[in-house]
Amino acid sequence: MAVAWNYFNQFEEITAQYLPEMGQGTTKATQIVTAVCKLVYKWYNDGDVYDNTGFLTGWCNDLSSYANWLAYHAGVGNVLDRIFDAYTDSDYEDILKELAIQTLDPDFLAAMNKRDAEDSIYNYDGKYRFEEYEEEEEDLYW
Repeated sequence: MAVAWNYFNQFEEITAQYLPEMGQGTTKATQIVTAVCKLVYKWYNDGDVYDNTGFLTGWCNDLSSYANWLAYHAGVGNVLDRIFDAYTDSDYEDILKELAIQTLDPDFLAAMNKRDAEDSIYNYDGKYRFEEYEEEEEDLYW
């Protein structure tokens, strides 16, 4: 079952509490909420995915960095790894839903809010990546 955009409305109180107005914030909780919100927003607004090396294609921009940071710092690599087996938009939406359930939990975020921010969600390397597809030579003439 596809997850509708409005599914994420249940997390409005969490985002109001932890999403900084600018940047990634100063605690791990603000970093987590910023990264998750970016992944959700970019999917529903632009169709961007955090890794396009599997079956799903799409733009990636800086999303790989967010996913790589979350996998390492929020312990959700098991959820994010499901992208390599995602075939449909619904599969990807289910990943985002599970990611939100695990990371936007009030108790988890309260604990993470006691920890200082670590590294940068904007520039973090890991297994998730975006690959540019080379254009066919014929396409260059159009």
